[in-house]
Formats: sequence, structure tokens, C-alpha cells
Amino acid sequence: SVSIIDSFTIPLCQPIRNFRSKVLGDYANVGYNSTKGQYFYGCKCHALVSESGYVIDYTITPASMADSSMTEEVLSQFGTPTVLGDMGYLGQSLHDRLELKGIDLITPVRKNMKQKKILFPNFSKRRKVIERVFSFLTNLGAE
Repeated sequence: SVSIIDSFTIPLCQPIRNFRSKVLGDYANVGYNSTKGQYFYGCKCHALVSESGYVIDYTITPASMADSSMTEEVLSQFGTPTVLGDMGYLGQSLHDRLELKGIDLITPVRKNMKQKKILFPNFSKRRKVIERVFSFLTNLGAE
């Protein structure tokens, strides 16, 4: 009844070649990876994973596509009633649209937000499942 959503980058070249690369030129573009603090040329994989670590659904988008814009598309097909997301999925309009579809998106809150604390047990431990899946996919050469 609970699934986890997140995205990971699929860089297609070294950062020095971002603006010269022509690989998948019609589809790939330059995006920003906030974790590494650098721009990259390529795509993004948005994935929905079960609590046991199975990939339920995924979609590949251009790198400049925001996490929150793909959430509704992925969750409308295979979404479970409760979905755990990270800071990339914040936004009242997204939460409201998903609520109308019967999906409760649980995300951490920022310090300046007036929302209450996360009342979901073991939120961070459950979110580690998707990071483990992404690590496994990266080790297999998914990027």
C-alpha cells in the first residue's frame, strides 16, 4: 500500500562536453544535478518502487524536466494510496492534484513551511529502499 518515488540522472557525456554533445540530440538536454552541484547532459529516470524494492514503473525524460512535473503521470497509472517522495516533490498544487486522485504524497517539510511534521513512521528508513535500488541499477550500468 506504500510506494516510493524518486529520480536519478543518466549523463551521456562528461560535463566538459555538455554543450557540444549531439547524442540523442532531439531528446536529451542539459539539466542540473543538485546533489552533485553540477550541470549534466543527458536524461532523467523517474521511478516508482515498492517497499520491498521492486520497480513498479519508470519513465525517461529530458534532463531539464522537473521531478514534480512527472509525478502525476507516473502515479496516475500505478500509484498506490500512499507515496513517499523527497524534497523534489514539494508543492501544494501537486499535493492537491494528487489528493483529488486519491493519492497521498508524503514529503519532508522545509523549515519555513507551516505544515506539521511528518507523521509517517520510519520515513527516512523507508526512503532508503529507493536509493538502494538506484545504487544497484547504477552498478549494473543503467546509466
